[in-house]
Amino acid sequence: MSVLRIALYALTAAGLIVNAIIHLRLASAFDALTGTLLSQGDLFRIQAVAGILIVVLLIAVRRWWVAAIAALIAVGGLGMLVLSSFVILDLTALGLPAIFEPSWYPDKIIAAVSQAVAATAAGALAVLERRRRASGRASES
Repeated sequence: MSVLRIALYALTAAGLIVNAIIHLRLASAFDALTGTLLSQGDLFRIQAVAGILIVVLLIAVRRWWVAAIAALIAVGGLGMLVLSSFVILDLTALGLPAIFEPSWYPDKIIAAVSQAVAATAAGALAVLERRRRASGRASES
């Protein structure tokens, strides 16, 4: 495995794990913000578990499509984080809480940076793995 691939796997995993730790640590503080189905704390836990599961799958499977899913999870989390800082996201029709948090505190900044790093690394990894698989099949023909 090339140094670049190892670095991209490590950056993706590290970004998603750091984000998961922050979300798990903060979840209970956001349990009071509720919808009819889930609280914002529950959404934090779901984000954390999704990140952890995709890291395990990424390490176990090492396929381009897993890296693409990791990128989507990171981009989605970062998008929600940034969007909810500027706009009230009224998700009550979906049974979720309205989400709006305009303040930027250290954990939020670290979560944003870790998701940006994971999204970038996972996106690059997906492209690299896809090209590697395609060139491997071409050379077998």
